[in-house]
Amino acid sequence: MNIPRTRRGDVLALALLCTAQFMLILDVVVVNVAVPSIRADLQVPDGALQFVAVAYTVAFGSLLVAFGRAGDLYGRRRIFLAGLTVFTLASLAAGLAQTGWQLIASRAVQGVGAAMISPTALALLTTRFEEGPARNRALSLWGAVGAGGAIAGQLVGGVLTEVAGWRSVFLINVPVGALAIVAATALLSEHRERAGTRLDGVAAALLSGGLVPAVLAVTWLPQHGLTSAVVVALSSAALLLAGFAVRQRRSSAPLIDLALLRRAGVRTGIATLALSSAALTAGLFFTSLYLQVVVGHGALAVGLAFAPLTVLILLITPFSGNIVTRVGARPPLVAGMALMAVGMLWLSRVPHDGGYWADVLPGLLAMAVGSGISYAPMFIAATTGVPPEEQGLTSGLLNTSQELGPAIGLAALAGVAAAVTAVPTAAGLASGYRAGFLGAAVLVLAATVAAARMPRDIGRATPTAEAAPTPVAGAA
Repeated sequence: MNIPRTRRGDVLALALLCTAQFMLILDVVVVNVAVPSIRADLQVPDGALQFVAVAYTVAFGSLLVAFGRAGDLYGRRRIFLAGLTVFTLASLAAGLAQTGWQLIASRAVQGVGAAMISPTALALLTTRFEEGPARNRALSLWGAVGAGGAIAGQLVGGVLTEVAGWRSVFLINVPVGALAIVAATALLSEHRERAGTRLDGVAAALLSGGLVPAVLAVTWLPQHGLTSAVVVALSSAALLLAGFAVRQRRSSAPLIDLALLRRAGVRTGIATLALSSAALTAGLFFTSLYLQVVVGHGALAVGLAFAPLTVLILLITPFSGNIVTRVGARPPLVAGMALMAVGMLWLSRVPHDGGYWADVLPGLLAMAVGSGISYAPMFIAATTGVPPEEQGLTSGLLNTSQELGPAIGLAALAGVAAAVTAVPTAAGLASGYRAGFLGAAVLVLAATVAAARMPRDIGRATPTAEAAPTPVAGAA
């Protein structure tokens, strides 16, 4: 039986939704540290090794919009529970895999489950908590687990791989997922925002089908150049996405309502999330390589090097919602982006004979503070003023920008770093990493400009809203 809508029920539901999102974001990063152990144990060829990570992110990122809209139409709780089940079973299969291709296939199915969970979880949150202070506080906690999970993955992956082996990286999801299924059954009630409306399956297939080769192409391009496979992938993506655009124009019930993208908050939230998450992912990637390849730290030491960032983000982000309530989303978003740019610029000066404490940690701390301040305002800005029937689609678009932005940004910046690296010596590699950090700073500065153009008061509470009680209206 569902727990009644009470303050306690809202708190438990929020904890459940944030835990699910943390698990998904963690799985994007956590496997990176385990890759060498996976290669040795399963004898995965170097050419196929990248698909252990890519299979998850491609499936995850390409299906978010479709499942976000499906939640609006067919029930968010239903899609959320189905996604938890798929993700949990796929995690079990990944942890028990005996060959490389079994693991890669399981990771792809994990990505499908994640794409069902993430947009519906965010839509369940935004429709459960009333717009204003209550939702801002809830989204600040959502932001904390999202940003914290992206960085904590380095630490968790290193510790689990070192202590319990690489299989534990996937098997840890099984008990967490099972508990989440039980909790969701009790805590969440069903509600369809557009009962009777059907999902445009052709449009969903064209969009998702076009995003898959697009992401694969930008992933392969820095490593292999403009090969025939990359050209085929780019051509396929262009044709499928063009077909999606035509279908959109002709459809009486388009998959993506373009009126939604004309909202300043939605546009800014999507753009800043894509740019900043791309920069942060690239920054963490180059930092990890610098510490391992140039400085000479091991996997566990590199994981521990990111611990201060996780702590800072988890401490700062929960308060960012209150800041937005008082001053609007624009000021903390601009300030956070600027701090992240400062951190990237600091890291862009790392020497070939540098160390962690003086050359890396100050930049990481600036990135952590900036991310902690700005992460929740992006989600608040993007969901403010959006009607309940569009919250699933908005969540899908936001999560797509968060997943595909890093894939495209990291591929581009990795190509820049590779081009700058003259010789594979410590000095040569450090010069490439510096170029990568500088490129990441440019992305964050672009996000800062986008944030500065947004209306100031988006997300700011009116005097009436400030006086309103915390618990919400609307069904989850």
